[in-house]
Amino acid sequence: MYVSNILIILAYAKLSIDMNEYFNPDVKILTVKFDSLGKIRWNFPDLSAPYWRLYWNSGKGASVWYEMKEYPLTPELLTLIPPNTHFSSACKGTPMHFYVHFTAGPPFTDIESQIIRIAPGTEMLAKVRESSRMIEGRNTDSVVLSLNVMQLILYCLASVPDKFLYRRKIDPRIATAMKMIDDDISKPHSNTSISEKLSMSTNAFLRLFRQNTGVSPQLYSRNRRIDKACILLHYSGLDIKQIASETGFCDRFHFSRVFRRLRGVGPAEFRKIKS
Repeated sequence: MYVSNILIILAYAKLSIDMNEYFNPDVKILTVKFDSLGKIRWNFPDLSAPYWRLYWNSGKGASVWYEMKEYPLTPELLTLIPPNTHFSSACKGTPMHFYVHFTAGPPFTDIESQIIRIAPGTEMLAKVRESSRMIEGRNTDSVVLSLNVMQLILYCLASVPDKFLYRRKIDPRIATAMKMIDDDISKPHSNTSISEKLSMSTNAFLRLFRQNTGVSPQLYSRNRRIDKACILLHYSGLDIKQIASETGFCDRFHFSRVFRRLRGVGPAEFRKIKS
Protein backbone atom coordinates (compact mmCIF):
# COMPACT_ATOMS: atom_id res chain seq x y z
CA MET A 1 0.00 0.00 0.00
CA TYR A 2 2.73 2.45 0.95
CA VAL A 3 4.78 1.70 -2.20
CA SER A 4 1.68 2.41 -4.28
CA ASN A 5 1.27 5.78 -2.55
CA ILE A 6 4.89 6.69 -3.26
CA LEU A 7 4.56 5.79 -6.94
CA ILE A 8 1.40 7.89 -7.16
CA ILE A 9 3.25 10.85 -5.59
CA LEU A 10 6.14 10.46 -8.04
CA ALA A 11 3.92 10.03 -11.06
CA TYR A 12 1.39 12.79 -10.47
CA ALA A 13 2.84 15.37 -8.10
CA LYS A 14 6.29 15.51 -9.70
CA LEU A 15 6.20 14.35 -13.30
CA SER A 16 2.71 15.07 -14.64
CA ILE A 17 3.00 12.20 -17.09
CA ASP A 18 0.30 11.16 -19.53
CA MET A 19 -2.48 9.04 -18.01
CA ASN A 20 -1.62 6.15 -20.37
CA GLU A 21 2.07 6.05 -19.43
CA TYR A 22 3.93 4.56 -16.49
CA PHE A 23 6.93 6.16 -14.88
CA ASN A 24 9.94 3.97 -14.10
CA PRO A 25 12.42 5.76 -11.80
CA ASP A 26 15.11 3.24 -12.85
CA VAL A 27 16.55 3.03 -9.33
CA LYS A 28 19.59 0.79 -8.84
CA ILE A 29 20.86 0.16 -5.32
CA LEU A 30 24.67 0.11 -5.21
CA THR A 31 25.22 -0.54 -1.52
CA VAL A 32 23.46 -0.49 1.86
CA LYS A 33 25.50 -0.44 5.07
CA PHE A 34 25.24 0.27 8.77
CA ASP A 35 28.54 0.83 10.53
CA SER A 36 30.29 2.79 13.25
CA LEU A 37 31.80 6.01 12.01
CA GLY A 38 34.55 5.51 14.54
CA LYS A 39 35.79 2.59 12.43
CA ILE A 40 35.53 4.51 9.19
CA ARG A 41 37.28 7.65 10.53
CA TRP A 42 34.70 9.73 8.75
CA ASN A 43 36.57 12.96 8.04
CA PHE A 44 36.75 13.45 4.30
CA PRO A 45 37.37 16.74 2.43
CA ASP A 46 35.39 15.74 -0.67
CA LEU A 47 32.91 12.88 -1.07
CA SER A 48 31.64 13.80 -4.53
CA ALA A 49 30.61 10.80 -6.65
CA PRO A 50 28.21 10.19 -9.58
CA TYR A 51 25.50 8.54 -7.49
CA TRP A 52 22.91 9.50 -4.87
CA ARG A 53 23.63 9.17 -1.15
CA LEU A 54 21.07 8.63 1.60
CA TYR A 55 22.27 9.03 5.20
CA TRP A 56 20.75 8.38 8.61
CA ASN A 57 22.58 8.20 11.95
CA SER A 58 21.23 6.52 15.07
CA GLY A 59 23.06 9.03 17.28
CA LYS A 60 24.59 12.48 17.12
CA GLY A 61 28.21 13.47 16.49
CA ALA A 62 28.62 13.48 12.69
CA SER A 63 27.93 16.16 10.11
CA VAL A 64 28.20 16.90 6.43
CA TRP A 65 29.34 20.32 5.23
CA TYR A 66 28.22 21.98 2.01
CA GLU A 67 29.12 25.51 0.93
CA MET A 68 30.43 26.40 4.40
CA LYS A 69 27.22 25.25 6.12
CA GLU A 70 27.02 22.37 8.58
CA TYR A 71 24.26 19.75 8.38
CA PRO A 72 24.32 17.52 11.49
CA LEU A 73 23.28 13.91 10.96
CA THR A 74 20.68 13.09 13.60
CA PRO A 75 18.17 10.29 14.34
CA GLU A 76 15.27 12.61 13.47
CA LEU A 77 16.28 13.39 9.88
CA LEU A 78 17.19 11.68 6.62
CA THR A 79 19.85 13.39 4.51
CA LEU A 80 19.70 13.02 0.73
CA ILE A 81 22.62 14.14 -1.45
CA PRO A 82 22.38 14.32 -5.27
CA PRO A 83 25.11 12.95 -7.56
CA ASN A 84 28.30 14.98 -8.01
CA THR A 85 27.61 17.26 -5.05
CA HIS A 86 30.94 18.32 -3.55
CA PHE A 87 30.61 18.07 0.21
CA SER A 88 32.81 17.15 3.16
CA SER A 89 32.20 15.08 6.28
CA ALA A 90 33.26 15.32 9.90
CA CYS A 91 32.73 13.13 12.93
CA LYS A 92 33.33 13.41 16.66
CA GLY A 93 32.56 10.20 18.49
CA THR A 94 31.33 6.85 17.21
CA PRO A 95 27.70 7.17 16.03
CA MET A 96 26.22 4.34 13.98
CA HIS A 97 25.84 5.37 10.35
CA PHE A 98 23.22 3.95 7.94
CA TYR A 99 23.90 4.79 4.32
CA VAL A 100 22.65 3.90 0.87
CA HIS A 101 24.29 4.63 -2.46
CA PHE A 102 22.04 4.40 -5.51
CA THR A 103 21.46 5.68 -9.03
CA ALA A 104 18.17 6.88 -10.54
CA GLY A 105 16.98 7.73 -14.02
CA PRO A 106 15.52 10.99 -15.38
CA PRO A 107 14.38 13.43 -14.07
CA PHE A 108 16.63 12.56 -11.13
CA THR A 109 19.86 12.71 -13.15
CA ASP A 110 20.28 16.49 -13.34
CA ILE A 111 19.45 17.64 -9.84
CA GLU A 112 21.23 20.76 -8.66
CA SER A 113 24.01 20.16 -6.11
CA GLN A 114 22.60 20.58 -2.60
CA ILE A 115 21.89 18.86 0.71
CA ILE A 116 18.24 17.78 1.05
CA ARG A 117 16.91 17.30 4.59
CA ILE A 118 13.86 15.10 5.06
CA ALA A 119 11.81 14.62 8.23
CA PRO A 120 10.52 11.07 7.80
CA GLY A 121 7.18 9.90 9.08
CA THR A 122 6.87 7.14 11.67
CA GLU A 123 6.61 4.41 9.03
CA MET A 124 9.74 5.44 7.14
CA LEU A 125 11.73 5.88 10.33
CA ALA A 126 10.71 2.36 11.29
CA LYS A 127 11.99 1.12 7.89
CA VAL A 128 15.37 2.74 8.52
CA ARG A 129 15.64 1.21 11.98
CA GLU A 130 14.50 -2.20 10.77
CA SER A 131 17.00 -2.15 7.90
CA SER A 132 19.77 -1.12 10.28
CA ARG A 133 18.95 -3.99 12.65
CA MET A 134 18.92 -6.48 9.77
CA ILE A 135 22.39 -5.43 8.64
CA GLU A 136 23.74 -5.32 12.18
CA GLY A 137 22.37 -8.81 12.92
CA ARG A 138 24.15 -10.30 9.89
CA ASN A 139 21.13 -12.47 9.26
CA THR A 140 19.85 -10.41 6.40
CA ASP A 141 16.92 -11.40 4.22
CA SER A 142 18.13 -9.69 1.05
CA VAL A 143 14.65 -9.47 -0.46
CA VAL A 144 13.09 -7.79 2.58
CA LEU A 145 16.09 -5.48 3.03
CA SER A 146 16.04 -4.49 -0.64
CA LEU A 147 12.30 -3.76 -0.54
CA ASN A 148 12.70 -1.68 2.63
CA VAL A 149 15.54 0.32 1.08
CA MET A 150 13.66 0.79 -2.20
CA GLN A 151 10.72 2.24 -0.27
CA LEU A 152 13.08 4.63 1.50
CA ILE A 153 14.64 5.72 -1.79
CA LEU A 154 11.27 6.34 -3.44
CA TYR A 155 10.07 8.24 -0.38
CA CYS A 156 13.15 10.45 -0.48
CA LEU A 157 13.00 11.06 -4.23
CA ALA A 158 9.37 12.06 -3.82
CA SER A 159 10.58 14.63 -1.27
CA VAL A 160 12.94 16.38 -3.70
CA PRO A 161 11.55 19.92 -4.09
CA ASP A 162 9.71 20.25 -7.37
CA LYS A 163 11.71 23.32 -8.36
CA PHE A 164 14.89 21.22 -8.54
CA LEU A 165 13.51 18.68 -11.01
CA TYR A 166 15.03 19.74 -14.28
CA ARG A 167 12.60 18.74 -17.00
CA ARG A 168 14.89 18.97 -19.98
CA LYS A 169 13.27 18.52 -23.38
CA ILE A 170 15.57 16.36 -25.48
CA ASP A 171 15.21 16.07 -29.24
CA PRO A 172 14.47 12.38 -30.02
CA ARG A 173 17.49 12.20 -32.31
CA ILE A 174 19.80 13.45 -29.57
CA ALA A 175 18.19 11.08 -27.06
CA THR A 176 19.03 8.26 -29.48
CA ALA A 177 22.62 9.50 -29.80
CA MET A 178 23.00 9.69 -26.01
CA LYS A 179 21.67 6.13 -25.68
CA MET A 180 24.13 4.93 -28.33
CA ILE A 181 26.99 6.40 -26.32
CA ASP A 182 25.69 5.13 -22.97
CA ASP A 183 24.98 1.60 -24.23
CA ASP A 184 28.50 1.07 -25.54
CA ILE A 185 30.62 3.30 -23.34
CA SER A 186 33.82 1.32 -23.90
CA LYS A 187 33.99 2.11 -27.62
CA PRO A 188 34.61 5.57 -29.11
CA HIS A 189 31.84 6.92 -31.32
CA SER A 190 32.82 9.38 -34.02
CA ASN A 191 30.54 12.31 -34.78
CA THR A 192 30.32 11.11 -38.36
CA SER A 193 29.21 7.59 -37.48
CA ILE A 194 26.52 8.82 -35.09
CA SER A 195 25.21 11.51 -37.45
CA GLU A 196 25.00 8.99 -40.29
CA LYS A 197 22.85 6.67 -38.19
CA LEU A 198 20.60 9.62 -37.41
CA SER A 199 20.44 10.65 -41.09
CA MET A 200 21.88 14.06 -40.22
CA SER A 201 24.85 16.02 -41.43
CA THR A 202 27.74 16.05 -38.98
CA ASN A 203 27.57 19.82 -38.45
CA ALA A 204 23.81 19.77 -37.87
CA PHE A 205 24.21 16.91 -35.40
CA LEU A 206 26.95 18.74 -33.46
CA ARG A 207 24.86 21.93 -33.23
CA LEU A 208 21.76 20.08 -32.08
CA PHE A 209 23.65 17.94 -29.55
CA ARG A 210 25.22 21.01 -27.93
CA GLN A 211 21.88 22.86 -27.90
CA ASN A 212 20.24 19.92 -26.10
CA THR A 213 22.99 18.96 -23.66
CA GLY A 214 25.24 22.01 -23.32
CA VAL A 215 28.34 19.98 -24.26
CA SER A 216 29.84 18.33 -27.31
CA PRO A 217 29.33 14.58 -27.92
CA GLN A 218 32.98 13.99 -27.00
CA LEU A 219 32.66 15.78 -23.66
CA TYR A 220 29.40 13.99 -22.94
CA SER A 221 31.05 10.64 -23.70
CA ARG A 222 34.10 11.45 -21.60
CA ASN A 223 31.99 12.49 -18.61
CA ARG A 224 29.86 9.35 -18.86
CA ARG A 225 32.96 7.16 -19.09
CA ILE A 226 34.42 8.72 -15.96
CA ASP A 227 31.06 8.37 -14.16
CA LYS A 228 31.04 4.66 -15.01
CA ALA A 229 34.67 4.39 -13.89
CA CYS A 230 33.74 5.90 -10.49
CA ILE A 231 31.07 3.26 -9.95
CA LEU A 232 33.40 0.44 -11.09
CA LEU A 233 36.09 1.68 -8.73
CA HIS A 234 33.70 1.51 -5.79
CA TYR A 235 31.58 -1.48 -6.74
CA SER A 236 33.66 -3.93 -8.77
CA GLY A 237 36.76 -6.01 -8.21
CA LEU A 238 38.36 -4.84 -11.45
CA ASP A 239 41.83 -3.33 -11.23
CA ILE A 240 42.53 0.13 -12.62
CA LYS A 241 43.93 -1.20 -15.90
CA GLN A 242 40.76 -3.24 -16.46
CA ILE A 243 38.53 -0.29 -15.58
CA ALA A 244 40.45 1.89 -18.05
CA SER A 245 39.74 -0.69 -20.75
CA GLU A 246 36.08 -1.08 -19.73
CA THR A 247 35.56 2.66 -20.06
CA GLY A 248 37.28 3.07 -23.42
CA PHE A 249 40.68 4.51 -22.48
CA CYS A 250 43.76 3.39 -24.39
CA ASP A 251 45.75 2.72 -21.22
CA ARG A 252 45.64 3.26 -17.45
CA PHE A 253 47.98 6.25 -17.58
CA HIS A 254 45.74 8.23 -19.92
CA PHE A 255 42.73 7.15 -17.86
CA SER A 256 44.40 8.26 -14.61
CA ARG A 257 45.28 11.68 -16.04
CA VAL A 258 41.74 12.34 -17.25
CA PHE A 259 40.22 10.96 -14.03
CA ARG A 260 42.40 13.18 -11.83
CA ARG A 261 41.61 16.24 -13.93
CA LEU A 262 37.85 15.70 -13.60
CA ARG A 263 37.58 14.27 -10.07
CA GLY A 264 40.47 16.04 -8.34
CA VAL A 265 42.05 12.77 -7.14
CA GLY A 266 43.53 9.73 -8.85
CA PRO A 267 41.56 6.47 -9.33
CA ALA A 268 43.40 4.62 -6.54
CA GLU A 269 42.68 7.39 -4.02
CA PHE A 270 39.07 7.70 -5.15
CA ARG A 271 38.57 3.97 -4.63
CA LYS A 272 39.29 4.34 -0.92
CA ILE A 273 36.61 7.00 -0.39
CA LYS A 274 33.08 5.63 -0.55
CA SER A 275 31.20 6.28 2.71
